[in-house]
Amino acid sequence: MKDISSMRRMWEWKASSARRTLATRVYRLILDEQINSPGVRLLRHLAAIAAVVYSAAMSCRDLLFCHGVLPKCKTECRVVCVGNITLGGTGKTPMVMWLARFLQQEGWKVAVVSRGYRGRYGGKVLVVSDGQAIRCEAAISGDEPQLLARRLPGVVVLCGSRRKEAVQVALQDFLCQVVVLDDGFQHRYLERDVDMVLLDSSSPYGNGRLFPRGLLREKITALERADLLVLSNFDGTLSARKTLEQLQQDWPQKPVFKGIHRPERLFHATTGEEKPLAFLRGKRLACFAGIAKPARFFQTVTSLGGVLAFTFSLPDHSPLTADLLQDMVDAARPRPAELWLTTEKDWVRLPAVLPEDLQLWVLGIEFDLGEDDQQVAAMVLKRLRA
Repeated sequence: MKDISSMRRMWEWKASSARRTLATRVYRLILDEQINSPGVRLLRHLAAIAAVVYSAAMSCRDLLFCHGVLPKCKTECRVVCVGNITLGGTGKTPMVMWLARFLQQEGWKVAVVSRGYRGRYGGKVLVVSDGQAIRCEAAISGDEPQLLARRLPGVVVLCGSRRKEAVQVALQDFLCQVVVLDDGFQHRYLERDVDMVLLDSSSPYGNGRLFPRGLLREKITALERADLLVLSNFDGTLSARKTLEQLQQDWPQKPVFKGIHRPERLFHATTGEEKPLAFLRGKRLACFAGIAKPARFFQTVTSLGGVLAFTFSLPDHSPLTADLLQDMVDAARPRPAELWLTTEKDWVRLPAVLPEDLQLWVLGIEFDLGEDDQQVAAMVLKRLRA
C-alpha cells in the first residue's frame, strides 16, 4: 500500500510540475519534428510567425548597439564572457570553473557574475560567496551560482539581473581584477575583453531556427562577435569531427577549440567522502538528474561501468524536497539499487535532511580542453594583458 501511495504522490507531483511548465511542453512539441498532427502544425505556424517578430526585434537591437544608441559600459576590470547562442545546456558552468581557476592560478583576483536563474533573489546584486564563505543557499541564488561558490574557493561569486552593477560590486567592494561573466553573450551592455562561445558538437546551431520555432537565441551571424569558439561535448566520433570541420569552414577567421565534459570526482552527498570512479563499475545504480540534458548524465554513468537500475529525469533547475526524494526511493524499491547517484547541480539543491534510506553519491564533472588547453589559456591571457 505504501508503494502505491508513494507512486501516486510522485505522479501527482509530476502532473503538478507539468502544469507549471505548460509553455515548456508546448515548446517541446514545436521542436519535435516527428509529431505532425494538425494541432502541432498550427503551433509551429504560430511559432514561426513569432520567430519572425523576434528576429526583427533582435536585428533592431543589434543595430542600436552597433550605432551606439544603446550604450555599452566599460569597466576598470577585465571581463571574460562565456556564453552560447542556443537554448539548453552546452556546459558553460564547467567552462566558467576552468577559466576562474586558471586566472586565479595566474595571480588575478577573480569574480564570477551569474544571472542566478531560478533563484528567489529579486534584488540587484547578491553576494553568493565573498571568496571566503558562502553567504546564501541555492534556493536564493539559484543552483549554478551556488555550485560555482562551492567549487571555487577564493573566487567571489555574485549574481543578479543587472550584470553591470554586479561587475561594479566585484570591482569596488572586492577589488577584483577580472570578472568571468557566466552566460553573458547576449548581454551586450557590458564591454568585454574576451567573448567565448560554446557550441554543442551534436547540434551547434540547434535546429537552425530562431526561438520560439527553434533553439537559437539569436541569428547564427551573431558569432561574428565571438573571439573564440569552443566545441563542447567533443567525443571524437565521426559526427563530432564533421561538426568541427563545418565550424572551421563557416568561421575561418576564428579559432575553434574542442573540449569534453569529463567525470573527475565521486563523493558522498552528505559526508563528502570520496571514492575513485571505478567504485561505480558493475554496481546497480538509481540515478536522478534535473539538468538540461539528463540523458547525457545517464549515458556518462553507463560509460563508467554503472548499471542503471532506475532513472528519474526532472525539469532543469527543479526544486528538490525531502518528500520528492522519499517518493523516488519508494518508487525504486521494485528495482533494487546498491547506490543512488546524482549531478552536482542537483547536489546543491538538496534539502538539509535526506531520507534515511537514501545513500546518495554525487558525480563531479570537469571541462577538459585536452590538447587545446594551452592555446586557449594563451589566447585569454594575451587579450587580458593587451
